[in-house]
Amino acid sequence: MTDPDREPLRESERTTIITTDGDRGRGGGAIIAVVVILAVLVLLFVLFGGGLNKAADQVGVNVDVEAPKLEVPNVDINIPEKIEVDLPDVDTKDEPPANKQ
Repeated sequence: MTDPDREPLRESERTTIITTDGDRGRGGGAIIAVVVILAVLVLLFVLFGGGLNKAADQVGVNVDVEAPKLEVPNVDINIPEKIEVDLPDVDTKDEPPANKQ
């Protein structure tokens, strides 16, 4: 039989674990998706809506600049028609190399 007055071998405590990070992280992806979609819509509107070219159409831009007159000096270069080069005589033989053993 067991002795009711005896001390227990180990005292245990109850521990309650509460997790609070289960719902986090779901809204971040939705926010990023909305920002990307808005950026793409704005980019498409600017590119295909003609927003980049409207400023030049409304303003009467007339550029008429006279270029300076450039005079190239006449340079006389004498290039010889024939160039002679002396090459040494090279004797070529069609004999196979000697076998070295």
